[in-house]
Amino acid sequence: MQNESFRPAIAGNVENISEYEDIYLGFSIWWYVTPIIINTFLESHDLERKNVILFATSGGSDFGKTMEELKESC
Repeated sequence: MQNESFRPAIAGNVENISEYEDIYLGFSIWWYVTPIIINTFLESHDLERKNVILFATSGGSDFGKTMEELKESC
């Protein structure tokens, strides 16, 4: 989490993502930050013309700067 350029590997990609218009992407917020593997997912798929709907769980923090931090990966 300290190295913002690190992209952990994902076991597999969604091969038929072109068939979807809406992408629901859920994750846990860790200290107001998105897990870096979410960036890996976003950067590994062509999401142009897709509606990406984010949702998150947290034990006490909100989205913080999540939206602005994910813009580059989107």
